[in-house]
Amino acid sequence: FYQVLGAETHFLGDGIRRVCEARLSNPPVYGYSQEALLARRQILQAACNTLVDPDTRGDYNRGLMEDILATDVPWDKVPGALCLLQESGETEVVLEVGNSLLQERLPKPFKRDVVLAMALAYVDLSRDAMALDPPDFIKSREVLERALKLLQEEGASNLATDLQAQIDETLEEITPRSVLELLALPLDEEHREEGLHGVRNILWTVGGGGAAAIGGGFTREEFMSEAFLRMTSSEQVELFATTPSNIPPESFEVYEVSLALVAQAVSTKKPHLIKQADNLFMQLQQTKVELDFVLERGLCCLLCGDIEQCRSWLGIDDEESPYRDPLILKFITENSLPGLCKLLETWLVFPRFRDTEGVQFKLGDYYDDQTVLRYLESLESPLAAAAAIARIGAVKSSALEAFHKVFTAIIMVTCGGVMIGLLALLGFKYMPPRMDASLAEKLVRRWQMIKSEALGPDHSFQKLSEVLDGRMLKIWTDRASEIAKNGWFWQYTLLNLTIDSVTVSLDGSRATVEATLKEAAPEHNDSSYSTRYEMSGWKITEGA
Repeated sequence: FYQVLGAETHFLGDGIRRVCEARLSNPPVYGYSQEALLARRQILQAACNTLVDPDTRGDYNRGLMEDILATDVPWDKVPGALCLLQESGETEVVLEVGNSLLQERLPKPFKRDVVLAMALAYVDLSRDAMALDPPDFIKSREVLERALKLLQEEGASNLATDLQAQIDETLEEITPRSVLELLALPLDEEHREEGLHGVRNILWTVGGGGAAAIGGGFTREEFMSEAFLRMTSSEQVELFATTPSNIPPESFEVYEVSLALVAQAVSTKKPHLIKQADNLFMQLQQTKVELDFVLERGLCCLLCGDIEQCRSWLGIDDEESPYRDPLILKFITENSLPGLCKLLETWLVFPRFRDTEGVQFKLGDYYDDQTVLRYLESLESPLAAAAAIARIGAVKSSALEAFHKVFTAIIMVTCGGVMIGLLALLGFKYMPPRMDASLAEKLVRRWQMIKSEALGPDHSFQKLSEVLDGRMLKIWTDRASEIAKNGWFWQYTLLNLTIDSVTVSLDGSRATVEATLKEAAPEHNDSSYSTRYEMSGWKITEGA
């Protein structure tokens, strides 16, 4: 009685009457029958009368203390009792009694009331799951789906339509996050398969378009990126292959799946998948004109043993090649074979994929594998020739060592290109792009944004290293630290930015950018000035 009234055991009679009146004046907002609402009122009044009278309250309290109290609820009052129990937070009791009642042949209004009380109890469990730290999206979604199914199948579609709409809306918001939680489960967890089905349902329902919203604050591209981090390379490839043809893939999907194919090929010794990856990179070349993807294609060529084509993609032998990058050539000429290949083995890891996480790639493991060698032989590649030399005993070594001895001059040039290409698998999709006015503007705008955060009231100067380097980084780190230490801050907003000129060094590794900026500050302290930025590795090393 205390619980259904929302009263404490120390309340006096007037307090009991007040909480009872408050409950009576706030009936449930969802669609209980008039019979259930009447029963609810009668139970509340009976509880109030019992606790207001000193004699009956004393008997009731003694029964509570001795744990011998039992209250019989007449059959016609059961829906009202379930309603009050749900309001009082007794979700498990409501669900247990409700499930038992649904096994019986109940009158339609009676059954609808039972179903509604159970659905609201499931909603309560969902709220409890979301109140955890961190929220349990899987549990919350699971019980909400039970509530919706119960309302639609047991209570008829017109029962509590407002509640059904709210549940639908909540499910739309939390389902993407619950799917990500399922994908993050151990790979051998049975329920993880539900996450894979959930990814398909979400992505295929929303269709194409990376910017399309899917709920939970995600765009399609953001959700897919988060999902891919929790999937194996083979799962990513399968999702891509089974996507309906009426949902064209976005470029970011094609790129991610291309890398997944490379990872799968190397980790499972299935070199034929490299060709599939190369075909996808070729498609990207044809559609993304601002990126050339030559490093990725060079990587695929080398893994297939096609060294000459790798050299061609990197523009090593052709000074007029549009793909020739001075940074790559410099890297190749400055690194010798043994150290470079060891570095390659150290860096060739696949953090993007669950099945290859923590796996260290070794050149010998790949090129000495019989499946790989047979495939390279079918392509008549130089690597296959090296393998053949090793097998007939001309060189007493592994296939890789034979390749080193027979084709040292070639591999010393190409291995550096592979290293740079393999950085794509570490999250570096390509070398820093060639500096131009557009890139310069993006970099300067980012610097102004980070500077504003560093000098502002939050003193967030940890990001300075993302855009600054060398002397510029030290100056501004010291300056921001001093401002924070003294409790000062500056506030300003970039109103306009014009890139006046961009001068790039002959080797393409440095640039001088002249720009004009206009800033707004409090109390009309606007200012306009011109400055020069020195850039290297596409970070700012000198400037204002």
